[in-house]
Amino acid sequence: MKLRVQAPATTANLSCGFDVLGLALDLFFWVEVEVFEERLFLLTHQGEGEGEIPEDENNLFFKAVGRTWERLGFEGMGLKVKAQNAIPVARGLGSSAACIAAGVTVANTLSGGELTLEEMLEVALPLEGHPDNIVPAFLGGFTIALLREGKVLYRRIPFLSSLHLYALVPDYSLSTELMRRALPTSYSREDVVFSLQHLAFLLGSIFEQSIEGFLQALEDRIHEPYRGKYVVGFEEVKSYVRRRGLGGATISGSGPTILLFLTQPLKDSEAKEIEEIFSHLGATVSVREVHPWEKGVEVEVL
Repeated sequence: MKLRVQAPATTANLSCGFDVLGLALDLFFWVEVEVFEERLFLLTHQGEGEGEIPEDENNLFFKAVGRTWERLGFEGMGLKVKAQNAIPVARGLGSSAACIAAGVTVANTLSGGELTLEEMLEVALPLEGHPDNIVPAFLGGFTIALLREGKVLYRRIPFLSSLHLYALVPDYSLSTELMRRALPTSYSREDVVFSLQHLAFLLGSIFEQSIEGFLQALEDRIHEPYRGKYVVGFEEVKSYVRRRGLGGATISGSGPTILLFLTQPLKDSEAKEIEEIFSHLGATVSVREVHPWEKGVEVEVL
């Protein structure tokens, strides 16, 4: 048996939606899987992360496979995997979530497809740790995640179709662990209320398909003020797009990628000016147009 699986990139938080909101994007992690009898995992990895990603049983894909089979009490089988990755690694675009979603889906399919989506999310969450990333990787689209008593509850709603999204992917990485440690252990009531107000207003604006309201709500006091100190160019780019009336900017996931939500396509001259902002700060970025992706992880039996 052979399988081909595709899982999308994700951007999480969307400013005030810390650990709650996620959006699938049209960058992908692909695997082609061939089954053989000997209980052995073989992997070749190409694309983003090539030469850096472990290609043995320590690979996150194989860990996801193993956890799924443990959940099912399934003995397992040998897998020969060819991975192709277009999602920048350790850049805040959900490369780990895509890899985990692909692994869980492959393992569930090969064992007979007994797990429901909710059960697959339960398997994936301990490996990923962040429901706002793992939910859109499985479901696609714009999602709201709620973690309750170890279970992942979610809602999926239509996103703003006329926004133009650009990922500013820098030439350096930041670990999620580092960016978690950057956060304070407590917050003032004022900051909590501020974030709740903006989150509610942002969701209401999405429900009403109001771009203006969405952009007004892209403010946060829970994570961006602290992580922004590590994300080169965040405040400068945020100020640039607002000053030009182009839209808003957020830190994608825990960074360092910056995601732009714009009301119109980015002009070549504007992209060049953004690149110059980073150059003056000693960094370089790749400006990539991305799009919301409505499909989650997909599996094809070959």
